[in-house]
Amino acid sequence: MATKTKAVASGNKGLCIGIAVFSVIWFLFSVFVPSTQKLNYLWDNFIVNLPGKLYSIDKFMTDDDRGFDFQGNSYSFGKYITKIASTTISIAAIDDFTIEEYGWPIPRNYYGDMINKLNSYGAKGIVFDVIVSKGKRDKDADNSRFVSAVARAGNVANLVSMESGSRKIIYPIKGLAKASAIMAEPHVDASVDADGQVRRYVPFWGSISPVPFLFGYEAFDLVTYGQTELKDTPTGREFPDLPIPSIGIAGYSFYTGKHLSQLALEYSDVRILRYRNFVSRKKHPAWDKTSDSVTISSFRHISFADILSGRLSKEEKEAVKGGILLVGSTAVGAFDHSPSPFWGQFPGVEVHATFLDNAIADDFLRPVSYIWVTLLVLLLPWLPTMLRKYSLALMVSVCSGVLLALAVGYVVLLANCFLLPFATVSLALFLPFAYITVDKGLAEGREKKWIKNTFGQYLSPKVVELITKDPSKLSLGGEKRDMTAFFLDLAGFTTMSEKMTPEELTTMLNDYLSAFTEIILKHDGTVDKYIGDCIVAFWNAPLDQSDHKKLALLAAVDCQVEMARLNEALTQYTIKPAARVGVNSGPMVVGNMGSKTRLSYTVMGDAVNLSSRLEGANKFFHSKIMTSEATFGELKDVFDYRYLGSIRVVGKAIPVKVYEPFSRKGEAPPEVKAMLKHYEAGMKKFYKGDYAGSLPDFKAALAARPNDGPSQYYIETAEQYVKEPPKGWDQSFNLTSKG
Repeated sequence: MATKTKAVASGNKGLCIGIAVFSVIWFLFSVFVPSTQKLNYLWDNFIVNLPGKLYSIDKFMTDDDRGFDFQGNSYSFGKYITKIASTTISIAAIDDFTIEEYGWPIPRNYYGDMINKLNSYGAKGIVFDVIVSKGKRDKDADNSRFVSAVARAGNVANLVSMESGSRKIIYPIKGLAKASAIMAEPHVDASVDADGQVRRYVPFWGSISPVPFLFGYEAFDLVTYGQTELKDTPTGREFPDLPIPSIGIAGYSFYTGKHLSQLALEYSDVRILRYRNFVSRKKHPAWDKTSDSVTISSFRHISFADILSGRLSKEEKEAVKGGILLVGSTAVGAFDHSPSPFWGQFPGVEVHATFLDNAIADDFLRPVSYIWVTLLVLLLPWLPTMLRKYSLALMVSVCSGVLLALAVGYVVLLANCFLLPFATVSLALFLPFAYITVDKGLAEGREKKWIKNTFGQYLSPKVVELITKDPSKLSLGGEKRDMTAFFLDLAGFTTMSEKMTPEELTTMLNDYLSAFTEIILKHDGTVDKYIGDCIVAFWNAPLDQSDHKKLALLAAVDCQVEMARLNEALTQYTIKPAARVGVNSGPMVVGNMGSKTRLSYTVMGDAVNLSSRLEGANKFFHSKIMTSEATFGELKDVFDYRYLGSIRVVGKAIPVKVYEPFSRKGEAPPEVKAMLKHYEAGMKKFYKGDYAGSLPDFKAALAARPNDGPSQYYIETAEQYVKEPPKGWDQSFNLTSKG
């Protein structure tokens, strides 16, 4: 047992070291390996799309159609984490219909006409997500018309971009930069995540720091007005060190009226976008009455062609008035793809619109403080470690509950614009939990197998099942506890062994002892050992049994009933044995005892020895069951019984009152009940010193139950005491042998 304890302690120490190492390594891995963010992204996408999946199931089951909420992203908890886009922002969409009408690329003069139209409707700002650079097919008249319209409007932003694969800057057509109120840059590809989606947005032109998501991101290597030909624009001359803004910042500047220099201070860091819900809107609502002609998008798409033709619906005109218009392509094959959590083919202009909407609503997603994340990553692995000593079911329940709480907490935080790296945090708990669960499951399997192999032969199946379900109830170390010991011996074994062959004797013993063993196990006893024709058993170990005294006596009574049945049923044996049972309760030492190579789960102590002496003392009274006051004192209302007397066993000076139970209360056979009536009358007279007066009662008891040993014993003793009364007798019989 000491070796096992030492091994467990060593295993616990190794596990603690392993968990400590894992905590640190997982933390560093999460911080310095950006690819681990893919797991966080997968979870983020799962959660924001889950309401839509739930809606699909609900729609299938109930045929509920949410209409405008095409994907059902506002279903259930989705309404708290995915909002509807602001009506202030619209997309002047160069859609398929526009390209059919005007071709591609669209002649520059139409851009100018569109600016005039939008301003006539009261647009607050117009931001182009179209690069208008010098081309071979350009017409100077068309370009001039566009530049003039931009200059007159005073609320138009145009683009400067960088050639893909190089740092060569592509400038717009002549005069456009000076005519534009703001020159912006369109690159969202600088912030594409490891899974190809755009979640982060660089407000001013630059690169993103490789510092991982756990600690947030910073932009660096900013491109300023003074570093480009834009230094000759009014903004460039006044603020040469000002970084070139993004399309989203340009739109926000128009919306708020704040100068770019102020916004550069407010938006110096990278922002995490909170994408808006996809909504179903009618295409060309002013003139197309086709019911299935709809646009699925976050922001309202107003067809470029409809703006030029002036065919706008009332809602579209209201959206333009006082609003920000982002001009961009949405036609198939003509727009830049910027995948979002909701859509794999997401037009880049919607990304810029999302940033603008987040800025207006001030609901960008913000990473949870790295201090809290660090604490969770370092501490959560210890939870399953601390729970390892408890049952597997409890550990699984608690850890699953914590993981569920983390998932719910993630949604609550997300609804409040905080982003928790869920995979990073949850895996800090789940990985150790999975390892310890498997290890504990295997260990418990081995332990249960050991318990069944060890205790299956001498414990009842019910008790073995209880122990296997909760091994913590099993105590195998040496301990002192109040218990009941049981000794059963076949009377006349020596005589039997002389009259039977070894084979017959073995078969007979197996038949009788097997039946008695089944009864002991039925009453949840623990079979200690077999000593020849003797069975040793005990109760109240290894499990606590508050009624251990009663269980042992019930087993004793039932064994005597079984003995009578066996003697009648086993006709192949000419010898009909009898059984003597001794039962005693008291403090005993129980545990695994023996040598280092062979142990036995057994009991020892004076109370055990007395139980053995009581079994032998049955010879004195010629009784079948003898139990002590320690066992029987509180159970006299449970059994039909008789008082045998007070005895001193060999080696003990203090006498012990002993009893013989026959059956459960009221179930004794008629002859036993008749015998007990006379026997008890005789005992009262005998112990009052009326030995002669007790003889008729004892003889009547013997007549009611012929061959009743104790009645015969008291007849003989009373006759002796009549002739020679005992002097100074303390009414206790002294046994001269161990039985």
